[in-house]
Amino acid sequence: MRLVNRKFPVTDERSDAMEQRVMSLRADLPDPLPIENPLSSFDARVPAEIERSSGLLLQGRRLRSFAYTTDVAVIHNTNADAILAVYPFMGQPVINQAVLSVAQVPVFVGVGGGTTTGTRVLELAVFAEMQGVAGVVLNAPSEVETVREVAMTIHVPVMATVVDWDDMVQRKIEAGAKIINVAAGKHTAEVVACVKDRYPEIPVVASSGGSGESIRETIASGANALSWTPPSSAQLQKQMMDRYRRGETTHSDETPHAVSSPPIPGVNLSDVTKSFYTSTASMGYPYTDVPPDRSPRPRHKKQDPPSEDTVASPREN
Repeated sequence: MRLVNRKFPVTDERSDAMEQRVMSLRADLPDPLPIENPLSSFDARVPAEIERSSGLLLQGRRLRSFAYTTDVAVIHNTNADAILAVYPFMGQPVINQAVLSVAQVPVFVGVGGGTTTGTRVLELAVFAEMQGVAGVVLNAPSEVETVREVAMTIHVPVMATVVDWDDMVQRKIEAGAKIINVAAGKHTAEVVACVKDRYPEIPVVASSGGSGESIRETIASGANALSWTPPSSAQLQKQMMDRYRRGETTHSDETPHAVSSPPIPGVNLSDVTKSFYTSTASMGYPYTDVPPDRSPRPRHKKQDPPSEDTVASPREN
């Protein structure tokens, strides 16, 4: 028997019935209505298969997808639930600040374990927490003692990366790692299955691979969330330039780049445009029935530079 609180005990059968009831109510709900920002891009959207994962709860927010990138343009345009900002250079707070300044979702930053070692790992972790990150990531080579020191010093969760199923997984969990990040390449699904079989209560984030089949396989093995590597800005720019050279538009007709709003009954868009210029009259601008002319105007005579004929030489004076 599980206890929701001390006054109202809930049996397992009762809890299962409640969960089934909630799932049935969710199935009856209509599909959510999309709201798109014309400033965003569809080129950085996560694969739809990732939505099948259970996700992990971070302060009440469900995280299913982690965008593995430090590209600030992609970070600002992606619809991933969180950002996994791990890079192959010496950790620096200025890089964390750049990512945090454009991210609209929780950010997990790498603080060392591979390239960065020693006391700098702990210093970066403390600084990253003060900057406002949602969690820190320790790379696979990090020592167990490093995981323990970081976990005992900061309050945000520590994500430990593993590349194989061995005793280091258990030791890092016991040292204080709250999340396990599995990055085992083609063996990711196998390692995930081993971790979840031994530690079903530990949230597991795993690399998604490069196909929908690998995503489904990793989810079936027990991964709670998946990390996804979006295309870089350079790759997207190259694809765009290739379309330009072929004489195509920026986005193909199949890409829902801009979602047009349905017409509003009884509203004329020209009236809306005119109302904008009407409102400017209250701010001191002249009102006209048409938008103002933006063409360049001729210069005033006093603003024209003097010609050579009108400039008197010193000898004539």
